[in-house]
Amino acid sequence: MNGKMNENSTFSFFKNLNGTWQSDPGEFHNRGFLFADGLFETMVLRKGKIWSSKLHQERMLSGCQTLMMETSQLSEITEIEDFLADQNFQSAPLRVRWNVYRSGQGKYTPIQNGIVESLQVTSFSKSIQIKKIAAFSDNVTVPSSYWSHCKTLNALHYVMANLERSQRYLDEVILLNASGYVSEAGSSNIFWEKGGVFYTPSLKASCIAGVGRKVIIKELHKLGKKVEEGLFQKEDLLKAERVFTSNVTGVSLIEKIEGSTFDISGLPSEIISLFE
Repeated sequence: MNGKMNENSTFSFFKNLNGTWQSDPGEFHNRGFLFADGLFETMVLRKGKIWSSKLHQERMLSGCQTLMMETSQLSEITEIEDFLADQNFQSAPLRVRWNVYRSGQGKYTPIQNGIVESLQVTSFSKSIQIKKIAAFSDNVTVPSSYWSHCKTLNALHYVMANLERSQRYLDEVILLNASGYVSEAGSSNIFWEKGGVFYTPSLKASCIAGVGRKVIIKELHKLGKKVEEGLFQKEDLLKAERVFTSNVTGVSLIEKIEGSTFDISGLPSEIISLFE
C-alpha cells in the first residue's frame, strides 16, 4: 500500500484474533456494529507519530477496564505507529480512528470479554479558529452513567446534536447533561474564561475525558493560570469573557452564544501551539 491520501480517502484496517492487521475487514457483524459495545480514539498522526500518544493509550486502557473488556491483547500506540509506517502513512498529518470492541457474539449478555480492533485513516482537517454562532441544544442532553467519561461507540446523542446544529445553521451546539449542567460541545470539550480564571465542566457533568482537554488544563496550570473544574449552569457560561472548544484537531473560539458575545482574541499562544 502506498498510503496516498486525498480529502475523500478512507483506509480501513482490522486486527483479527490472531493479532494480524489486514485491510478490508470482513467481520462487520460484531458487537461494536450490533450493540455499540466498544470504544474509540480519534488521533492525529504527524510525521509518523501519534500526538499525545501516552494520553490516548491511557484513556483507551481505562475505557476498556471500565467496560470490563480484557486488555492483555490491547495494541500499544507504538505498534499502531509502526504498522501505519509500514503502510507508508508518514508525511502529511492524518486523522486516525482506533476502534476497540468486545469480541464474540451473544445478545445483550456477552459470551466473552476479549477485544477486536480496527483502524480508519482519513485526511486531517484542523479545527476552525472561530465559530461565529453557537447555541444550546433544544433537543439533546448528555446522558449520565459511570462510563460517561469514556469515548464509546454509542455516539447517537452527538449525531442528533450535530443534526440539530446543521438544521439551525449553527457553527457549534452546546450540550447540557440530564441535570441541566453545562457538559460539552457537539464534538469537543468546552472552556471559558472570566476575570483571568479558566472554567471547564468536570467529568461529573457527564463530559468526555478529552485528551485535548487534559493537555490544555495541564498547560494552563504550567502558565500559572487558575483552572476551576465543576458543575456550572448555562448562565455561568453566558457571563464569560471568552469561550473556546477543544479536541485533538485544535482550539476554536466562539464569538456568539444566543444573546451573548465573547472576545475572540487573546487566548494564550501557548494553548494554540499545543496542537500544532
